[in-house]
Amino acid sequence: MVETDPTQRRHAILMALIDTHIRTAEPVGSRCLVESFHLNVCPATVRSVLAELESEGFLKQPHTSAGRIPTEKAYRYYVDCLLGREPGGAVGQVERVRTVLEGFTGDIEEFLRRTSRFLSDLSRCAGVVLPPRPQRGSFSNVTFISAGHNAVLAVLVPVSGVTTHKLVRVKEGFSQETLDRMSSYLNSRFSGMSLPEMKKKVQRDLSRDVENLERWMGEALKLSSGFFEEAGDPEVYLEGGVRFLEMPEFLTDLDSMRSVFRAFDEKKELVALLDKTIKASSLSVFIGSETGLEGMEGTSLVVSTFGVKGGPQGAVGVIGPTRMDYSTVIPLVNSTAAVISDRLPYVESR
Repeated sequence: MVETDPTQRRHAILMALIDTHIRTAEPVGSRCLVESFHLNVCPATVRSVLAELESEGFLKQPHTSAGRIPTEKAYRYYVDCLLGREPGGAVGQVERVRTVLEGFTGDIEEFLRRTSRFLSDLSRCAGVVLPPRPQRGSFSNVTFISAGHNAVLAVLVPVSGVTTHKLVRVKEGFSQETLDRMSSYLNSRFSGMSLPEMKKKVQRDLSRDVENLERWMGEALKLSSGFFEEAGDPEVYLEGGVRFLEMPEFLTDLDSMRSVFRAFDEKKELVALLDKTIKASSLSVFIGSETGLEGMEGTSLVVSTFGVKGGPQGAVGVIGPTRMDYSTVIPLVNSTAAVISDRLPYVESR
């Protein structure tokens, strides 16, 4: 029932129209709103309010004889209202997510892939997970393993548990006993630091009079410095892109569908956007053009960060049409991020 206050009436009518469009994917008329939501106003009053909202950029008409559909501005208003509410069904959502993900045993990579599939299944959209990168978290320990006369396998384990392996070429071989001493030296000196802190300290130690360091200590520092070289684009786990084939707005706009699949295939810009959300350290909702992703103007991204000690290190989210069911997806993404943060230290690294 709509309140008599004009501001409350506008709010109720707009929220009702958006809810209806999310459910039906069809333009919404005034009569449909009155009948579906039992509004205590006549269709003419609703039409007047809809006309005002259209003139203010909240609604648009695909055709003059059709009902109206929400614009990005309307969805932004809708999402901001949802974010301002108490998360009503979030407790049950957390338990559902926890039941599925906490029973998983296996390596981190498969755990995160499974998470993206799970998000896709529950949201009926695409699920995406950006794994932690070693450069984001705190350093736990490093192990050096002899890999022949001129090679050493360096294994770096951040607190997040997502292991990085690097084969380092050396001019001369080291015994495994010497490599163990190198590992112990670095672990005692750097464990618990963030990767940028470790990098700064390693560089400072290397710039000192190296003659004052025992030879094996200097070599240990040189081997560890290889971890700070910027890697290429990180892997991103994306599942459920095929679900866009089931969405009416993309079935009728093949160019938009091709653009979305192209963006999914290339992933570079998507990774850059997810990387930015990690710095925000909270849930973010990008609606339509707010993503800044070329070819994905008709989509929205709900994303939250996850991490263990040392702050946010990865991102998890759902990509769907701007018409996605935000009231379900927002608590789903938030809950999944919380469960990943709790679960990550207990999942095996490769």
